[in-house]
Amino acid sequence: MSFLHYFKLFRWKNLFLVTYIFILLKFIFFLAFEISHQLSNLQFSTLLLSVLFIMSAGYIINDIFDIETDAINKKNNLVSKHISIEKSKRLYLILNTIGITLGVFLCLKLNQPKLSFIFFGAPLLLYFYSKKWKTKPLIGNLIISLLVALCTVLLFIIDVDFLKYFEEKNFVKHIVLGLSFFAFITNLIREICKDIEDLKGDYALNMNTLPILIGRGRTKNIALILISILAISIAFIIINLASIHKLASLYLVLIVLPTIVFTFYKLKNAKTDKHFKKVNTYLKIIMFLGINSLLILSIQSNVL
Repeated sequence: MSFLHYFKLFRWKNLFLVTYIFILLKFIFFLAFEISHQLSNLQFSTLLLSVLFIMSAGYIINDIFDIETDAINKKNNLVSKHISIEKSKRLYLILNTIGITLGVFLCLKLNQPKLSFIFFGAPLLLYFYSKKWKTKPLIGNLIISLLVALCTVLLFIIDVDFLKYFEEKNFVKHIVLGLSFFAFITNLIREICKDIEDLKGDYALNMNTLPILIGRGRTKNIALILISILAISIAFIIINLASIHKLASLYLVLIVLPTIVFTFYKLKNAKTDKHFKKVNTYLKIIMFLGINSLLILSIQSNVL
């Protein structure tokens, strides 16, 4: 057993993406649009670590409950193969405890105790998702997608005078809501594609995911409709940004929108599990490219 196994267990690529979002927002986007914020660098680090610990714990508990299905689907689940179930459970408890403690401590320090429910609620949702809700059609998909959307706006909620900037800067408000929606729908498509990919193992264990309930073809059509909605939403954003934020509009037209159209084409022609796995990879790329639009907006704002 090596540290590499732990990095894979924690889904280090996803943790890196969240870290990137937080840093991009805090040290580039906020400054570019002159958004005052309250977190010191130490408090920002505390928030980020809390999120990363809770996410890592969520991945571990998901792998613990997925041992049987992953064996049937021939997926490389590290739990039991490289890291014992007992050690994984201890690690899950430790990471969750640290993550919740850091989050609650920060909320109390900022005199915002009501926000503590986020750091209690997210681990509970991740646990029940892994234990039972992901076996239900769409319920688990929606829960995870909502948590991903929350992750993209959490820094705004805690670090920024949210109501003030929602009243005074409509553009910032639209960017926040747009980013949240983008993260939600992109991840929802990913979750649905993962259910199609895992159909064999889920069916063998009597689960009731969307592909099992309505069939693989109909489920793929739903994913295609969602990708179409995503493309239309990006086109709408381009139209509204074009007059002022030309650089960002050009980025969306030349980079993001073609990638979405390409992914639509690949999903439409997907037939095997490998095809759907590749579509999942393309959706991750779309997520990364979409997040980078914040960087382009910030660069243009500084230039102007």
